Amino acid sequence: MKRSEGNYLMATRQRTAYANQIFKPAKVASFIDELAFNGFRYYRIVQEWPFDLSDTDAAKALEVWLDQEQFHYTWRPTYLAQDPLRPTVNTEYLAQDPLRPTVNTEYPELQITW
Repeated sequence: MKRSEGNYLMATRQRTAYANQIFKPAKVASFIDELAFNGFRYYRIVQEWPFDLSDTDAAKALEVWLDQEQFHYTWRPTYLAQDPLRPTVNTEYLAQDPLRPTVNTEYPELQITW
């Protein structure tokens, strides 16, 4: 196994563990009940880490549970905040280096409404 493959597997394992932690139906149900009791009509699962977890098994299992309980949900785009001390660089006129992938500043978070 090459180092890059091992690193990919480690990252995948950590993302899966994180998704299993935040997308537990019982945990989400308790947050929904608490927010509804306080008058709110939506709950957005705010992620601590900017990962796209929408394709994980935990997220899909939560979507099945939300459908069974007749909640509405959508994956909303979330954007990383720009560092105010670092100026933005206009990359419109710069060629993208093929050896350096572009940094994705957007990831989805699950919003549930009732």
